[in-house]
Amino acid sequence: MEQTPDVDVFIPLDAFLPVYHHLVPLIPDVPVPDIDIDLLFGGRDSGKSRFVASVLVMYCLHAKYFRGVLVRKVFNTIKDSQWQTIKDVIEEWGMSELFTFITSPLEIRCINGNRFIARGFDVPEKIKSTFNISHAWVEEGNELSQNDFIVLMSTLRSNKGKTKVWVTFNPEADGHYEDFWLYKMFYAPYKGNIYKTFRHTWEIEIQKDEIVQLHYQSTHSTYLDNRYVSGVRKAFLLLLEGIDPYYYVAYTLGKWGNRKVGDAFCFAFDRKKHGKPCTAIYTLPLYLSFDFNVNPITCGVYQSFIQDNGRRMIRCPKTFKLENSDIYALCNEVLTYFPNYLYVITGDATGRNSSALVQDDLNYYTVIQQKLNLSDGQIKVPSVNPKVKENRVLINAAFKLADVEIDPVNAKDLIFDCENVAVNDMGEIDKGDRTNPRKRADHLDHWRYYVNIEHHDLLKQ
Repeated sequence: MEQTPDVDVFIPLDAFLPVYHHLVPLIPDVPVPDIDIDLLFGGRDSGKSRFVASVLVMYCLHAKYFRGVLVRKVFNTIKDSQWQTIKDVIEEWGMSELFTFITSPLEIRCINGNRFIARGFDVPEKIKSTFNISHAWVEEGNELSQNDFIVLMSTLRSNKGKTKVWVTFNPEADGHYEDFWLYKMFYAPYKGNIYKTFRHTWEIEIQKDEIVQLHYQSTHSTYLDNRYVSGVRKAFLLLLEGIDPYYYVAYTLGKWGNRKVGDAFCFAFDRKKHGKPCTAIYTLPLYLSFDFNVNPITCGVYQSFIQDNGRRMIRCPKTFKLENSDIYALCNEVLTYFPNYLYVITGDATGRNSSALVQDDLNYYTVIQQKLNLSDGQIKVPSVNPKVKENRVLINAAFKLADVEIDPVNAKDLIFDCENVAVNDMGEIDKGDRTNPRKRADHLDHWRYYVNIEHHDLLKQ
């Protein structure tokens, strides 16, 4: 038993998955072994994020001094990932009375004075002003650039002792993985099997006859190491081999792989199967998904329902594209074609920002809400746009796991994008040339936004 103020806390080793037992601290304040950077990588559903959250809760409870910083590329993604995972662990362990969960600023505070804080690299000045950190947890470490990581490591400092860094990530690389900074920095120097636990030491001569050692450790895991993964999740991870071979390697096998440059983003799309005449059904909600290009401005019209056979039907009866126009005219077009429907609005998250393209410095969605006479509940726009590389899995899962119908006349522009838009060597949509219709993706984007907000559960089936 170890003490936090007024409460005895004991966390058994069995609370952690066996694949991570070598990382569980045995003595408060002392990482075991003495590793400066712990890398946890591999497939989805391997429990690596849950493990790091659990270990950091232990440190927060028992350490005499603990200030843990939660780090991601984009600050707004931390609340729904690391912050929420730590909160879930605390609640599941029945320790909520020992902590205070704060959303502004984004923190978790323990009654013993220890705490978690959050930092994102989209606000780099806050990273650089962070000090007296005992632990740092970088989630989705592969999203950081090498420069981001260097800034983080050179910024973390404490007069309370040495800082311990945890990095969790899936083996996804921008470009060829052997040229990717994270692989080159941590895995290329190691000559053994990188898909097992290994330790490596850098020896740095900081001045003549004075050598400092920096130790890092890598632990690989997949869904097979997580006894809590459901059969449905296992089935989907195996199904990825037919949906997206690249993500099967990265998410299911948890191994480094290379994307094929020029592959269609929607490789599961089949015009014969998915290009079918369809009309809007008045009794169903009409989803309007917007993409706010400078020119053209576009919108996709979508509906979905569950069929008698239990399969999901997703329809796109119409797309809009207005050249040299604005959101006011686009809303008028919608009202002309689909009057008196129950509208639900989604689309590009950046439309929440004020823009000179909109009269009176309003944002796009406030204009849409006013023009279409909508309640707040009819606006379903995420705080950030989905990550393109991961979103590709969901988009192709929709074509595989649902019955999708896109009208070949009234939504022909979406069909064009599904057949022609490709990925570059970083797994992103190739938008290099706006004069080339194949590299504009004006309609693919509103399709991505809609599927992400309304059919994200396809990946959980």
